[in-house]
Amino acid sequence: MPGPHPDELALKLTRALTDLDLDTLVATLQAGGHLTRPPAQTRANLKPILEQARTDHVNLLRPPADFHAWLRTPLLSNARGGVASNNTIIARTSTLRGLYTTLRRAGLISSDPLTDFQTPPAEHARDALPHPDALTRLLLNATDPALHAALTLMYRQALQVTELLSLRWGMYDHARGRLLRRRTVSALDAPSVQALEPLLASAGGPLHVHDDAHVFPYRTQDDLRLAVFRVCQGANLPFIGPSQIRRASLRDFPLSQTDAGYTDPRSFELAQNLARSLGTAEPGTSPT
Repeated sequence: MPGPHPDELALKLTRALTDLDLDTLVATLQAGGHLTRPPAQTRANLKPILEQARTDHVNLLRPPADFHAWLRTPLLSNARGGVASNNTIIARTSTLRGLYTTLRRAGLISSDPLTDFQTPPAEHARDALPHPDALTRLLLNATDPALHAALTLMYRQALQVTELLSLRWGMYDHARGRLLRRRTVSALDAPSVQALEPLLASAGGPLHVHDDAHVFPYRTQDDLRLAVFRVCQGANLPFIGPSQIRRASLRDFPLSQTDAGYTDPRSFELAQNLARSLGTAEPGTSPT
């Protein structure tokens, strides 16, 4: 079937964007053969942008001067209130670029509002891990005591995010520098103990801390990922996710996994084998 007449297409696109009508917009693009992705995926990629435009009264046909800065909110946000993955950000941006290409061809805009807009590097399952220098820089820039301690425990003790979220003061033996974990008791190294000291002092100190009180303020994984993302931005680093930090721990501190004999030697052997197979990215760069 032939698509709509150019004037009809322009009129429908103008109305859909003026009303921020996502369903009509996607249907119009589909009818004209202008979709590069399936309709459902196109809708999912454009939905946060149109919703944010409605909230902020942004005209997508006549974007404001700070359009690139404004786009960060709908592109980076996910449905759970955390940070979207790099691949999601790239997909949303690509779909929006396709929309503006169609608008230019329909004569509705004269220039591309996304010119020079930068997207993050794509994420790959086998990406090399961050260089130790990049992780050192991340820790130095994590000035919030809670985040600094969380990053330290992830990097130096390979704690999982779920362990951090559930960690309570009663699980920390301050006198001996030991931490009760799901399957083991970890003997903490000096930097890990030192990182916990400010939090312990704020909680009342070793003699007055409440055993049932959570060590960290984060309630969801997205809370922690968002905090890490902001520090990476401030440190001019690509986003280093908690899972990357934990895997880097197996590479850089394999001996910490034995915890003076508390861990099953078979687990240590597996950790060593994993560490040998892990790659390393240069500091301050993202994997290619």
